[in-house]
Amino acid sequence: MIIKSFTGPTVAAALKLVRDEMGGDAVVLKTRVLPIDETIVVNERVEVTACIDESILSPGKIDYMLQKNKKISDKISKLSGKTETSDSSVIQSDTVSVNRDNKELPEEVLSELKMLSQNLLDADIPENLSRQLIADIEKLYNPDLKIKDIAGDVLTNYLNQFLTSDIDFKPGMKIIFTGFSGAGKTSALAKLAAQLVSGLGMKVTLSSLDDMKVSAFEEMGSYADILNLPSAMFDELEQRQKDDSLILIDTPPLPVDPIRRQELIEKINKVNPDKTFLVFSARSRSTDLVDAVNIFRSVSPDYLIAGHLDETTRWGSIYSLAESLKIPLAFITNSPGGIGELTRADATQIAQTVLKNGGAV
Repeated sequence: MIIKSFTGPTVAAALKLVRDEMGGDAVVLKTRVLPIDETIVVNERVEVTACIDESILSPGKIDYMLQKNKKISDKISKLSGKTETSDSSVIQSDTVSVNRDNKELPEEVLSELKMLSQNLLDADIPENLSRQLIADIEKLYNPDLKIKDIAGDVLTNYLNQFLTSDIDFKPGMKIIFTGFSGAGKTSALAKLAAQLVSGLGMKVTLSSLDDMKVSAFEEMGSYADILNLPSAMFDELEQRQKDDSLILIDTPPLPVDPIRRQELIEKINKVNPDKTFLVFSARSRSTDLVDAVNIFRSVSPDYLIAGHLDETTRWGSIYSLAESLKIPLAFITNSPGGIGELTRADATQIAQTVLKNGGAV
């Protein structure tokens, strides 16, 4: 395995360098914004670290990468006023050959990986996902790197696959919020409404499909009063809908019973939403969420929102559900009602919380 870092003025520019040198099979491990004192060229502000299996590359390509890296290292030395020895064994290089000969790992490393595997399970990462993470960490093992740092990079890279970029909210859109009872979908809806109104100056209307539970619309009405927004049951709203208002629509709890669930699906299909957010609680066990994947898929969610993050540090369920559904994680949020904000999910934050809970950092 070869790991190398590339810098550029933007992430896109750095990724182009990755593709040009490593090819399309390279895997991005992490990205970071460089501090000013680490930038050699003024406009190089972003660093992308990527890796690729040596078996994919020809020997000539590997030699080319190492030779090119030596030239870059020599250039950096001249710019910084330092001199490097010509002995290639001590050249400071961003290219690292990891576990190149596939030799058996040291006993203490195997013991550390075994402990990390158990800790990932304790952090609520399912066994099959935990095994895959450990396998990838083992492939990237290097005696000069700490296992906890490799684990952080690997898990961050996995999570980055499921994080979404900015979501485009437009007037006239109809957005559904769905999820199990107690997941926090109504409060997530209220938080998004507040941010769209105060942050983007959009016109927002609150609505609901729950015509069975009386308190459901009362709660929606309370949020509407606090935010000074119009609200109505969706059947009523349909008669006076304005194209300049974005409509956020709450739903009754997602039923496990297939007959009741089909009734809800028919209501949602009638709305014909532009986006559907599936809200789930981070307190829920990964096994329970994964077992409910087919139920979640039945409502065709576009994005995930993870709630109740202040009530647990076992955030493995976030990765588990995103990986199982293969849909983006849009927002994370804490518990208190409509108070607070929906924030963009940060892969590093989630990875470090999972690993810290598992004793890896």
